[in-house]
Amino acid sequence: ELVHKNLFREDLFFRLNVIPIRVPPLRERGDDILLLIRHFTAEFAADAGKPIPRFSDSALSSLRGFHWPGNVRELQNVVQRLVVMSEGENIDVADLPELMRFSALRGSGLHRTLAEVEAEHIQLVLQSVAGNKTRAAGILGIDRKTLREKLKNFNLEA
Repeated sequence: ELVHKNLFREDLFFRLNVIPIRVPPLRERGDDILLLIRHFTAEFAADAGKPIPRFSDSALSSLRGFHWPGNVRELQNVVQRLVVMSEGENIDVADLPELMRFSALRGSGLHRTLAEVEAEHIQLVLQSVAGNKTRAAGILGIDRKTLREKLKNFNLEA
């Protein structure tokens, strides 16, 4: 495309295009994400002199479901931040950067009611902010009073 727009030299393109290699983006390589997380976690824990933390299944699911626009470099940076900033031996969804907390690929909601999907989403948001209703309401785009009403209607009050 760049050759046709005269933005890249045609002769150089043909020199470089001997064997084209297509590397799919990280978001299309789900199992690779898990292998890379394991590798980077061990590497950064050793560098920091810390025990290797364990990722919860839900945290791994969220990381696996994220779209990774920065590909492997972004994943590496996120894992490094999680390892360095972790205070315990476990990393859970609440420890993830906010953008990644809700990216877990969920099962099909086609056979569930809207109320069930909404209740589950509210529970996930509350879990990700350690029960802070003000923050949860902000993430959900509703006021705190509306959140309290929804919690009561869905019998989610503790």
